[in-house]
Amino acid sequence: MHCWARYLLYLIIATLALGQMVTACGQTGPLYLPDDDAEARSQSAPVPGPDTSNEGLEALDDVPVVPPEPDNF
Repeated sequence: MHCWARYLLYLIIATLALGQMVTACGQTGPLYLPDDDAEARSQSAPVPGPDTSNEGLEALDDVPVVPPEPDNF
């Protein structure tokens, strides 16, 4: 007599394996290792910092400001 949990385990493993195979089908292009030169160029590129411009914040001027209610303790 077989345990139902064993069949459930096999079903879960098969489902996960099938899911991995299906998601791998979406990968396109040739599989290759990147050149060492390309890696060195990407490391020397400057990293962009946070956006400090005020662009897009003009819309916040139209938002009404509601003052906080006083505490009644």
